[in-house]
Amino acid sequence: MLMSSDGTPLICPVLAPEEHSVGPDLLSVVTRPHAGWDVASDDSHGGRNSIVGFAPVRVGDHLSPESLGGKRWLTFVRQNPDETYAPLNQLLFEVAAYGALVLAALWGTGVVVARRIARPIRILHEGAQHIGTGNLAHQLVVKTGDEIEHLADAFNSMAANLRQSFGQLEQRMRDIRRLEEKYRDLIENSPEMIHQLNKAGQFVHVNKTELEKLGYSHEDMQGMRLWDIVPKGREPEILAYLERLVSHGRGTIETVFLTQDGTPIDVEIHSTALLDPEGGGLLHSRAFVRDITQRKLLEQKVQRYTTQLEQEVAGQTQQLSLSQRRYKALFDLAADSVFMVDPDGRITAVNKREEQALGYAEAQAIGRRFLEFVLPRHHDVTNGLIGKIVLGERQVPTQEIEVVHRDGAPMPAEMDLIRIEDGTTVSVMVQLRDITERKRLEQQLQEYSEELEAKVRERTREIEETKQYLENLLENANDVIYTLDPDQRFTYVNSKVEAWGYRKEDLIGRPYLSLLSKRHRGRRLKSTLDIGAKQVYEVEVMSPAGEARAVMVSVSPLRDPEGRIQGVLGIARDITETKKLERQIRNSEKLASIGKLAAGVAHEINNPLGGILNCLYNLRKRTLTPTRQEEYIASMEDGLRRVQKIVRQLLDFSQQHDPQLSPTDINAVVEQVLVLTNHAFVENQIKLDKQLHPDLPPLPVDRHMIEQVLMNLILNAVQAIKGGGLITIRTRVAAGVLAVDVEDTGCGIPAHVLPHIFDPFFTTKGTGEGTGLGLSVSLGIVERHGGQILVESQVGRGTVFTVCLPFARDRLMVGGTP
Repeated sequence: MLMSSDGTPLICPVLAPEEHSVGPDLLSVVTRPHAGWDVASDDSHGGRNSIVGFAPVRVGDHLSPESLGGKRWLTFVRQNPDETYAPLNQLLFEVAAYGALVLAALWGTGVVVARRIARPIRILHEGAQHIGTGNLAHQLVVKTGDEIEHLADAFNSMAANLRQSFGQLEQRMRDIRRLEEKYRDLIENSPEMIHQLNKAGQFVHVNKTELEKLGYSHEDMQGMRLWDIVPKGREPEILAYLERLVSHGRGTIETVFLTQDGTPIDVEIHSTALLDPEGGGLLHSRAFVRDITQRKLLEQKVQRYTTQLEQEVAGQTQQLSLSQRRYKALFDLAADSVFMVDPDGRITAVNKREEQALGYAEAQAIGRRFLEFVLPRHHDVTNGLIGKIVLGERQVPTQEIEVVHRDGAPMPAEMDLIRIEDGTTVSVMVQLRDITERKRLEQQLQEYSEELEAKVRERTREIEETKQYLENLLENANDVIYTLDPDQRFTYVNSKVEAWGYRKEDLIGRPYLSLLSKRHRGRRLKSTLDIGAKQVYEVEVMSPAGEARAVMVSVSPLRDPEGRIQGVLGIARDITETKKLERQIRNSEKLASIGKLAAGVAHEINNPLGGILNCLYNLRKRTLTPTRQEEYIASMEDGLRRVQKIVRQLLDFSQQHDPQLSPTDINAVVEQVLVLTNHAFVENQIKLDKQLHPDLPPLPVDRHMIEQVLMNLILNAVQAIKGGGLITIRTRVAAGVLAVDVEDTGCGIPAHVLPHIFDPFFTTKGTGEGTGLGLSVSLGIVERHGGQILVESQVGRGTVFTVCLPFARDRLMVGGTP
């Protein structure tokens, strides 16, 4: 209905506007400034307490309150409350119905989800074992779409990161080894003799050139000291040289080396020391050794000829020219550049080697000052040394300087100065040795050393990062991870152990066996520590409060770089709740088995009871002879004993207890189970073929558990036949185990079903015919005895289940003691 704000009706789809009378109650509701709904009465349609929806009419550019007489227009609708609430009541009914359906669906989903949990958890457990044994290529495949799948993806990502980290470390190590080979080859094939000494003066490394010169092998030089290869009496000279090397960081010495056969070699040693930055002591030194035997011989010859010339000048002037030519020949034959310099520092002569080394012809050099050939920064040193020679010193220490080639390029050189006296005339012989190649090698060695040190620092940093990463992985693992020394004392344990009530700091150095219960403290890790065998076993750990926890432990050896066993790495998982679940499953299966037996047992009991009732009926006639009465009474006693035996066997089978090992006759167990299942053979017209080994030795097993296993397998065989066929029960000894075969001629198991028959809750039977736990529980029992169940099946021909139980006691795992 449309009306104005003063209550005047304008349009109504039911009555004419003038027939309407809008009361104050309705008008106060409708004229509110905003749209809404409420309950109102007094409208012209006769309704009271109607549901009213209302809203003001919006105005625009062409319609405003001024154009409506200064009033607002309003619109509203009304409806009977019963009509309004009818859909709501219907909706509530439908919601209740749908809620019931949703609860039913959730219950069904819970069953499905429960079945989907077991296999992903097992996959995660196996994946953790693979990663714990170093198999980083193992991938977890879990497609559950929930947190378990996310956890599997995290495992895969962790393994991938570890593989990538180890790959990068191996690549860096290969790079370092290639770099080492490159520079080792450079040193080994250098034409110079090169060696390295440690701080004790012992040879650490000697290159091939020096070994060939001295005639020693690498093995011969190991442990030898520098003064071991100099002539006797010159050891103090070498020791003083090493002391100067520590003080100045570098040094040069001329000495004599003795070859292995005793031949002396004049050498010149140029060493660089590497000092300890903290203590200042010598860490090691590198040295370039130059064979100067020829130079020494030449110097000796020069000296001899010079002496001869000086002696002959006085008396034999006529031979002066010949002597000068000889001197010039020797002068020019020198391997180094030689300058003759007068006391004023001017060049008076040069040899031919100078022209080859510096590019100046003899005519271009003579008359020039020697300092013109030396870089300015070496002028003071050079002037000082020449001055000492002029003033009377025969020889000064070798000095490294830089000279200038004719083309302007600097050239590093070693300078030796010798005083030459010719009567009253004094000259200085300057010998320059080109050390460009040696400097280049020194630079390369320095660069190699710096690069190697940088690589070592980088490698150290990467190792620290990897160590931190691995520590984070260990500390955040879901299992307790620990290491033991050869005495089985803790050397490391992660924080997960705090869930058992221990502080990790308190366990370091503590014996591993002290955490185990008393019945497990006899365990030794002998096979792991002695021969490196990996082990998986179950133990019982006691918390500080005395609470026992069932723990599955996996251990493997820790080895040093030479492969020697240094301890044990262990991963321990708390399986207390898992063990409780296993016991519940076994109890459920046993109850299910007893339920299946109920009908058969009733049949077995009814037969003797029927005979007893028949005897009682005949005895009541009182017409029997005493002999006949005795026969009936004896028959009743036999029937009651048979009933008693069946009831006793049923009670024994259903009894719940912890595993108790005792020597057991497996043939007797088979016979007892066949008595309990005899009705099933009769009802289904199945033939039985018993092939029991006559000389089976007693086997330490839990009799009741093995009865349950055989009961499950025999009843499964009966259900696989149903309507005539043959079941063969066979006991035998093979390969150190006692085997029990349960073979049927039933329908067989399809190939795609066979891998799943031991999965919990997996069954191919109809609803109410099986729980899907029988084979799973049976396998668990056999594995706890250290054995296994083998299956062979062909569709249409039948199935053979073989229970294998070991004779060896160390393969049993009952109670956590392998």
